[in-house]
Amino acid sequence: MLNSLADAAATLLYAVLSAGLFGAGVVTEMRGFSAFGGGDTMLAAWLVGMGLVACVAGLFVFRDVVRPRIASAS
Repeated sequence: MLNSLADAAATLLYAVLSAGLFGAGVVTEMRGFSAFGGGDTMLAAWLVGMGLVACVAGLFVFRDVVRPRIASAS
């Protein structure tokens, strides 16, 4: 029982991490796109790139960690 509770908590932690990375990536990309309008293209390009990296990291955590744990639990 304690082992399954620990697995569920770890899965929830990874799911929150995945959602947080993806959400932070979306916000960073939005900030980068608005910086393009302000004329600061170097900062904008960096923000859009880092936002993309965060989104991809969030998706990879979900695909490689969260989804298999959920599939094995059911």
